[in-house]
Parts: sequence; C-alpha cells; structure tokens
Amino acid sequence: MKSYVINLDRSPDRWQRMRDRLHSIGAAFERVPAVDGRLLSNAEIADVYKPIAGAAAMTPEEVGCFLSHRRCWERIVSGTDAYGCVLEDDMLISKQAALFLGDNTNWIPGDADIVKIETVGGRVWLDRVVRSLPGVFKLALLRSFHFGSGGYILSKAAAERLLAVTKVFSDAVDHVKFNPACGLADSLKSYQVIPALCVQTKTFYSAGSNLIDAPALAVHSDPRFPDNLVNRPWIKRKVLQAFRRVGHKLRRHWRTEIVFADQPSAFDHKQA
Repeated sequence: MKSYVINLDRSPDRWQRMRDRLHSIGAAFERVPAVDGRLLSNAEIADVYKPIAGAAAMTPEEVGCFLSHRRCWERIVSGTDAYGCVLEDDMLISKQAALFLGDNTNWIPGDADIVKIETVGGRVWLDRVVRSLPGVFKLALLRSFHFGSGGYILSKAAAERLLAVTKVFSDAVDHVKFNPACGLADSLKSYQVIPALCVQTKTFYSAGSNLIDAPALAVHSDPRFPDNLVNRPWIKRKVLQAFRRVGHKLRRHWRTEIVFADQPSAFDHKQA
C-alpha cells in the first residue's frame, strides 16, 4: 500500500520532514503536488465548486485542498494496490504506523471504504463491535462525524466513487467523506484506528508552541450547514443533543476520545 503525501511546492521543509518519517517506518510513498488555492482563478473555482444557498462559501484554499485530495484518489484508482493512504504534509506520524502502512493490508476489513488513521481530538461515537489489530491497536466503525482529512486509507472502489461524484463539489473534502449531512458519507463504511496513527501539530502541541505548523492547505470556513446544532438556541441544542445521545445508546454505540498513539496513556480506552 502506497502513501500519497500532499505537499505544496512552496513547502519543501514539510516534504523533507514527511519523507524522513515515512522512510524511517519503511513505507512506500509518493509526493503529490498540491493545488495551491491562492493561485486559482475565479473561473477555475467556478468549474469545480457549486456553492450551497444559505451556507458559508468555501474559501479558495479549501477548493485547492479538495482538488489536491482528488489528485491522490486518481493515483489510487490508476495504481495496482487495493488501498492507498492519503496524508497531508503537516501530520505527525507515529513510529507505530510501521505496523499498518507497509505491504500487509490484511488488517483492513473487506467492507471498508475508508479507514481514518487521524485524530483531531475530541470524542466520537463508535460501533460496539471492536476489532483487534496488530500490537494493541483496535478498529471500529465510525458512528459520528470525525472532522479532518489529514490522514486516511481509501479503497480503490471508494476512490472511484468519490471521483465520480465530486467532479463538481459543494462541501469541504472531510465533510464529503465523513459528515452524514452531505449525503455520500452515509453510504461509505468508515472505520477508525484507535489510537490514531497521525495527528496535526496544532492538535498535538499546546497552544502557542513554536512546533505548531500553520494549516497545510486551508483554513476552514464557517460551519457548512447553518442549521446545524451550533447555531440552534441553547435549550433546543441541548435537547437535540440529548436525543442523539439516547439514539446512540439504544444502538449500543460507545463514545471515546481518539488520542494520538504517541501520547501517554494512548491505549487506555474508556467506553461511555
């Protein structure tokens, strides 16, 4: 399984860091030149992006980010491997990723469209069925939105589907893959590696640290859906959140914080 690293031409230092890390864990990888959203013309953006009425507009950087991921999907589809790993160039990659980013993909469930290997912090809902992975890692189906597209494994079949339906797009790339409100996410089987194999520097390091990189490709715009819970009145938001929690509990989903594998206590998973 090859890893595809999205890297802007103006960020050679990031490419060097990613190359050194992937070399150190024995992964096969390829640099994918990123589409620089700042350089896209209005006409180029209009060719691929269709705004949603009443929703926040995607920034040019977000459009470029999406096109960069599509470049990776194209390589997965045209390659010989059943799966490909997509990485943005501001990710910290665990040394234990060597267990998963090599030649052996037998650990990936046959029905998996996406395996999310990243965390952005926070808690998510997961399926009650948890699979054991090499080492002390685990795998479970995602049952809620887990933001971020900095690191994920994509099947060739899912890459083909995503390419077909995103020739013109209206939402950021992580929303298309993981947000049920976008439609396609509900039809994709997305698994989460626990703990995560990679994390962005801004999530891992404390605020103000000089080790934090600026976002690799895009600063995300406002919430895509203006009618989501964030914008509801406080009481209504709390009631809807309570109903959602009950729904998850009835389906026996469990909630946990996804942490980075190289954090202390990364393997202490508490179900809630």
